[in-house]
Amino acid sequence: MQALTLIIPRPPVPKGRPRVYKGRGVTPERTRREEQAIRDIFREEYPDFTPLTGRLLVTCQFWMPRNGRPDVDNLLKLVTDSLNGLAYKDDEQIELLMGIRHLPDRKVPGRNGKPRWRKAGDPLTCCGEPYEPHTSIRIEETINQEGNQS
Repeated sequence: MQALTLIIPRPPVPKGRPRVYKGRGVTPERTRREEQAIRDIFREEYPDFTPLTGRLLVTCQFWMPRNGRPDVDNLLKLVTDSLNGLAYKDDEQIELLMGIRHLPDRKVPGRNGKPRWRKAGDPLTCCGEPYEPHTSIRIEETINQEGNQS
């Protein structure tokens, strides 16, 4: 069973809604730029890759730079649209899509080990472990009911 892993070393960005101008939908520049960045990183990591054709399981972990928005479904949409036709032939192949949004701890250890509210400039931590904002992507082919790779 083939599995692909990809790390996007930049803060996660949600898929922006297209704006309609003169009857035409226009994708926001930020969305286009981020989709291209993901495609470029994939091509660098997997040159000459032939898109997967079977049923897929896609897991994305989003390590966020701050609490709050964006919604995980918009983060997933940007990733799946970016890799469509590149990692897999079509996103309709995705059987299971899982998105995990890791948010920074609201409290960090202060003096004397007592928790205090996070301040600007504090290192990002999740469950006490430091991290840098990034996206981790894993794509794997599923096993069909007969036990064969799809």
